Amino acid sequence: MPLLDDVPEDTAARKREVRAVVRSRRRAHIMPDMSDEPRRTRLLLALPELARLPPGSTVAAYVAVGREPQTALLRQTLHERGVRVLLPVVRADLDLDWAVDDTDHGPGLGPGVPEPTGRRLGVEAIREADVVVAPALAVDRAGGRLGQGGGSYDRALARRRPDAFVVALLHDGEVWDDALPTEAQDQRVDAAVTSREVVRCGRDLRAGDG
Repeated sequence: MPLLDDVPEDTAARKREVRAVVRSRRRAHIMPDMSDEPRRTRLLLALPELARLPPGSTVAAYVAVGREPQTALLRQTLHERGVRVLLPVVRADLDLDWAVDDTDHGPGLGPGVPEPTGRRLGVEAIREADVVVAPALAVDRAGGRLGQGGGSYDRALARRRPDAFVVALLHDGEVWDDALPTEAQDQRVDAAVTSREVVRCGRDLRAGDG
């Protein structure tokens, strides 16, 4: 549960400092096989917002890059349940287009991250999502989210439906007790899921043993 006591006051500098801390920890401690994926996926899918999704619903997800929390098992399970999964396609301006997930469900750990090959649906397609599963470097317990710094997801999340549920996937230790540095354009999330806990709007649900 990191604290921000020694981070510079300037918001942009504070963001850079926190990103550097989290990236360093991921490089040092997160193994490439991502063996905590099944437990994190179980907790995520147990959330009522996902557990109650009927067939034909839409979830916007992602294919992990490097040591990001994996989504292969999540995407596979959603497909099996008849849920439509959208994946982002990064545009030249760093905004996010979307397409239906037609990739295989293997991890995206190599140099080339799989992208869907089907028809691009446009940047507004995120409005079709009932749930958005977003990557993050850190989330605080009030829902503040720190991304990679390009602003892609903040722009995309600003277009979501007001009733869409937004959840970030994290590794253990990436939920911050102190408020993360944020700016006016930064979009908050409704929940964060690690392999040990679900954090929802200031209250957390610890995972039981097993």
